[in-house]
This record gives sequence, structure tokens and C-alpha cells, in this order.
Amino acid sequence: MGRLFFLLLINAGAYLVLRRLWPEVRTGWRHRALIAAALLAAGGFALSWLLGRGEHGQVAGVGLPLKLFGAWWLLTAFVLLVVGGLLLPLVRPRPRPAPAGAGPEAPAPVDLERRGLLTGVGRSLPLLAAGTSAGGLVAGSSGFEVREIEVRLKGLPAALDGFRIGQITDVHVGTFIDTAYVRAAVAAMNAARVDLQVMTGDLIDDLGQLDETMAALETCEARHGMLSILGNHEHWRGLKPIREAYARSERQGSPVRLLVDESRVLEHAGQRLRVVGVDYPMSGRSMRARPELMRQSAEVSFQGVAPDEVVLCLTHHPDFFPFALERGARLTLAGHTHGGQVAFFGLPLFRFAFDYMLGRYRKGNGQLYVSGGTGHWLPFRVGVPAEVSIFTLRAEA
Repeated sequence: MGRLFFLLLINAGAYLVLRRLWPEVRTGWRHRALIAAALLAAGGFALSWLLGRGEHGQVAGVGLPLKLFGAWWLLTAFVLLVVGGLLLPLVRPRPRPAPAGAGPEAPAPVDLERRGLLTGVGRSLPLLAAGTSAGGLVAGSSGFEVREIEVRLKGLPAALDGFRIGQITDVHVGTFIDTAYVRAAVAAMNAARVDLQVMTGDLIDDLGQLDETMAALETCEARHGMLSILGNHEHWRGLKPIREAYARSERQGSPVRLLVDESRVLEHAGQRLRVVGVDYPMSGRSMRARPELMRQSAEVSFQGVAPDEVVLCLTHHPDFFPFALERGARLTLAGHTHGGQVAFFGLPLFRFAFDYMLGRYRKGNGQLYVSGGTGHWLPFRVGVPAEVSIFTLRAEA
């Protein structure tokens, strides 16, 4: 119940901030309304779990509306906590100096101007937070856009000039994303007539929808099928059943293949294209072990790569880019970050969280593209729409 714990924690922090900015919420109907709304939001995330359908399951009729309300309330509380926390030191009321000659017991007069500012901020901040979260919720629930990207590579063989790749990533089938959404994303890649489809991790959170999710991937019509890799959520939610589902799909002759620290060679118009897929660097040790885990994956997955091969690398975590680059990958496709899901004027708000947060990066003869994600685990986006990415390879003069 990670979301429920997060919701309760954020609500507690938001309430402590709001009661300082707007003292009237401590008592009366405002206080009761806040408590009731917080409990209703918690119920939206807890109902399915309480009924034995799992954290990401759905309850017919009321499940999705309650979860959407819970998401909206969580986002509102988060904005209250962050913005209110930043404003609190600026509007904290302070008494005016006591008049000269006043006795030591005389109370200092209250600064009424600062009290008025405090009250105004306290009353307007909830409206700002509610409006911001509602707008982001609508944008986050509005589906994906198909993004066409041309990638120019030096020395690209003529046979691969015009080769098209469709990428989906971070779909997160579960609380807010269903299998119909996956089918729509695959259909968009089919309509774009790509030669190869790839799925770069974090496919599913609700294993109760695993079979239908695999069936949605199997609607792939690309000439070279679909190549998938694992993300951190596959490791968290249930690696064994997910790998078994991919293996079962392959045995049944579907076009979907899973790559785990391995590569696959495609023949296209007489030209070889090697696709390397690496595992997510999960470890019970500290994050400082991640570079070493990535290096180990690189050593295994790039075995057999010839110097003259055109190599496409699939990685969930974009920090793998330098390891792919030093082993000759011309193009690396990644996800994981969701682009932070919030950006202003094209700049991700949380760009400090990752070395490679969103979009295109180029070093030497190698390029990296970090998708903003096809789905989400919480439907809130501002300036970073969900995407199905379509790449067209072109030879650079």
C-alpha cells in the first residue's frame, strides 16, 4: 500500500502547513471537511486492497472514480505542502516592537498587515493547489501523443536509411492504465508502419492483468516484431510470472521477444542490425553499486558485437548510455524518468534528479533518447505529455 502510506504522509504535512497559513482550518466545518476528504481519498486507494483485489485492482462502478479523486487529493495536498512550505517563512506573523516605555508585561501589538497577508495566502493557496492538480490530472489522463523523431547517424548503411522504430515505455498497466490503452499504443505503432517495435520496461503493475497485457503486445504487426526489456517495476511486482508470460508468448509464436542482458540480430534488406537489451540494475545494496551492475550487464549483453555492426541499445535506466556508447551503440532508447512529468517551457522541473531526464542527447557518434513515458503510475502531467515515439533512421552526410 505504497500510495496509501504516501497519501497519509503528504496529507499530514499539508495539514500542518495549512493550519499555520490559515488558522481557521483547525476547527469547525473546514477542519471536518479536510478530514472527510482525506479519508475518502485514502479509501479510494485502499478499497480494492481491502476487498482482496490487490493494490492495483479495480472495484466495478466506484473503483476508478474513487482512485481519481484520491489522485487529485494527493496532488492537491502535495502542492499545498511544497508551495505552502516555501511561503511559510515569508508570511509568518511577527509582533511589532513594543512602544517605548511599555512595561515588561505589556503584550506586543500584532502586525495586522502581516496577519492580513497570512490570511489571504492561506485562503488562496488551497484554490491554487486544487486548480493546478485538476489541470495536471486532466492532462495526465488524456492519453498519449504520437511523436515523430528523425535520427541522423553518420555512416548508416543505405539499407537502414528510413528504418523505423516504435517505442513504448513506462506503461504501468494497473491503477489508472488498462489493457485497452496498451492495445491503442501498439495500434499507433502499427499505423505508423514501423519496422520494429520496442518496449523499454515498466510494462505492468497489476499482475491480474498480465495475460491481457501480453495479448495486447501480441497485436504487434511490425516486420521485425517487438523486442522488450525489463524495468524496475517488473522486478518489484513479480519478475518470475512476468518472465514466464514472455516465454509462453514466444513459445506460442507471437512476435514479442524479451531481451535480458542479451542481443538479437535482425536482417533488414540484407543489412544486419543488432539490438541489445539490458536488464534493470536492481540490487539490495546501495545505489552506489548501480554503475558496477550496469558495467556487468554491458559486458554480458554486448558480447559478440562486431566493430562494423549497427547497434541499437534498449535500456530502462538512461544512465546506461555511457556504457552503451563505449561499446559502439549508435542509438540508445530509454525510459524510467517519465520526463519528471512536469516541465515549463520545455525544461523538466525535476531535471536535477537524473543526468538524462528527457529527450535527445548526443555524444560522439552515439545518441540517446529518453521518452517521457507512454503511461504513468499517477495521472499528473504538465508540459510532458505521454508519448508513443516513432524514430526514423537517416544517414547523416
